[in-house]
Amino acid sequence: MRKQWYYRLLLSYLPIFIVVSSVVVLISIISVRLTIGNEANRVNEVATKQMLQSVDDALRSIDQLIVKEILNSVTFDKFFDPAKETNKYLDSLEMSERIRNIIHATPLIDSLYLYRFRDQIVLTRDERISIDNFPDRDFLMEVIHHQPKSKWSDLRKVSEMNVYSNEVVTRKVLTLTSKVPTISGGQGLIVVNVRPYAIQSMIEQMANSQYSHLDFVDRENGSIAAIGESEVTYGKKKIHSFEVTSDYTGWGMHSSVNNSKVYGFSSAIFYACYVLWLLVIAFGGYWMYAVTRKNYKPIEALTDRLERFKSQKSMQLLGNEQRNDFDFIEAAIDQLLDQVDGQQVLKNENVKYRHTKLFLDLLEGNMIHRDDELIVQMLEERYVARVALAEIDRFPDFAVRYNKRDQYLLKYAILRVFQEVAEKHRIRVWTEWLQADHLAVLFQSGHLDSKVETITQEVCDWIQVNLDITITIGIGSLAEEIDDIAESHKAAVHAVKMKFKFGNNRVISSDNIQHLKEEELVVQPQLLRSIAQTFRQGDSGWSAKLQEFVQQTSEASLSKDSVLNLMKLVLFSIDREMSETSSDLKTIWKNGLNSLNEGLEPLETEAELYSYFYAQLNAVFEEIIKRKDEDSQTALLYRIKAYLDEHYEDPDLSMTGVGELFQINSSFMSRIFKEEFGMNMMDYLMLTRVERAKQLLRETRDTVQSIAGQVGYLHTISFIRAFKKSTGLTPGEYRKISTEAD
Repeated sequence: MRKQWYYRLLLSYLPIFIVVSSVVVLISIISVRLTIGNEANRVNEVATKQMLQSVDDALRSIDQLIVKEILNSVTFDKFFDPAKETNKYLDSLEMSERIRNIIHATPLIDSLYLYRFRDQIVLTRDERISIDNFPDRDFLMEVIHHQPKSKWSDLRKVSEMNVYSNEVVTRKVLTLTSKVPTISGGQGLIVVNVRPYAIQSMIEQMANSQYSHLDFVDRENGSIAAIGESEVTYGKKKIHSFEVTSDYTGWGMHSSVNNSKVYGFSSAIFYACYVLWLLVIAFGGYWMYAVTRKNYKPIEALTDRLERFKSQKSMQLLGNEQRNDFDFIEAAIDQLLDQVDGQQVLKNENVKYRHTKLFLDLLEGNMIHRDDELIVQMLEERYVARVALAEIDRFPDFAVRYNKRDQYLLKYAILRVFQEVAEKHRIRVWTEWLQADHLAVLFQSGHLDSKVETITQEVCDWIQVNLDITITIGIGSLAEEIDDIAESHKAAVHAVKMKFKFGNNRVISSDNIQHLKEEELVVQPQLLRSIAQTFRQGDSGWSAKLQEFVQQTSEASLSKDSVLNLMKLVLFSIDREMSETSSDLKTIWKNGLNSLNEGLEPLETEAELYSYFYAQLNAVFEEIIKRKDEDSQTALLYRIKAYLDEHYEDPDLSMTGVGELFQINSSFMSRIFKEEFGMNMMDYLMLTRVERAKQLLRETRDTVQSIAGQVGYLHTISFIRAFKKSTGLTPGEYRKISTEAD
């Protein structure tokens, strides 16, 4: 017996010690490996992004070099511009020399050639050749006939004739294509081929193949450069732990960590921990054995004493049997009474939960037990029922203003008011708080008629007068059968939602809103685009256009979610326009947009929503106008815009003439005009002329030829072409449709 207790004591804790120490060591090893792995992956991600940025910078420098040559080089102008050509052979020779200099100065460039549209001549560093005899003709035709998505092509094969050996050399390159001029591209193309192995060398200088694996691929996953071999492959496709794509070229850089190198150090730590774990187990086992042996004597004495006490107690019970029986009976009765009291409390709680569950089942249309006493009573008395749903107005403010205790007291007061007012009208009610802000009330009576409207209106008025809150009550349809209660609840929910249309602090009956059904509003993209463009252009006319849009939405019976979606559609249209403006204006707009999105959702009524939306949008507009007034360049653009609005009927009006008038480079003026107003200057001029022509077509009977002259077109056919491009209709068709609409 003594040995049994000794072994029990010893073996009770020794396994626990071994398991716990093993778990601690295992967790330590896993934590170390995870920490090292996560840190290695983080460093790998940062390095990969940096390498991709370096490659992008190198490619951008080539792009900027070509643009600079197009804009500033006299040699390029002589070759492409017939007006500046002096001697075509000397100019070509000079241009070929310039090409050689560019290639020699830029290590990444493999080859560079120019293609001129007017005579279909290709000029390389070594020859001047017709397009029909040029080995890279197919690529040029593809670029001309199918506008590429990016200036940079994916990895492709290019063939080139070696003028010295007359051999065709084929190799893989990455190609940059630039238009001449840079905006219109009407004179020709400049094609720059970059060597993939130059990018490979560039990446090898930045990456360490021992610790990472890297693949640099184009948009079609063609391999441009690779460092090391990927550890994990599936079929022929390499699996990487991190991938990043260039916003400039669309090419991707995929990388992963060499686990064998990274985790080599952690393996050493693992072996050290394993040895330490064995030492701890050995030391701990010996320590527990020694402590158990030392404490064995007192424990043995205690168990012996317990055994003796147990024997003595048994003898007392046998020797004094009658007295012990009464004691046992008395203790049993006391315990039984305690159990009865506990069972009664539990029963009351269960009844309350059962009633709540039954109420929810009635409202949701779930299967109910017809033998329940409440249901039996309703069936016997043939009660008709009607559901009302009370919602606390502006509940977020209510939750902030009152603490939990005060909220509970106010909700209890609302519930008691419903019960007392219904009792005054001799109507049975069943009330339950379904959600934090929704109280469901089930009215039951033999004849309800209009009593529900009367009771709910009294409750609504009492709460407004006596409590510092208001509620909106929705009344459902009449339920003559128990199964109809769920439909009445649905109607009450719909009625409460209509407070968005009618406002807070009122009683809304489903009988009065049956004719109001949500309509499908057809949003006119032209109106949205017009609001966004006028807002961006600083034209105060956006306000009137927005009012027109709001008028359309308010006349339709739309839910809050539908109206919010329409408002967000307006914000999306403006955001798309503002994304092309300067960084200062974009910052102002983004701050205002965030404030708008945060403030729209809590608003409960249509009037509040429209008022807040317009006020916030107008505040952002005023701030943008103020910022534009402080910008001298913006002020100049608005002077140019005003000049176009005033002189649009001048047929000689041109971008060059306007540039000379305002002493600004026409190309630079066109670019900043588009950044500010979302369209280039000539498109804006065409739009202004078409808008004026539409007004003349509606209000006068002048001929199309006369109207064309009035809006600045010398040739009627040019006017008709511009009008149809803008509106999709000819002037005659537009006049006919406008006349029929009137």
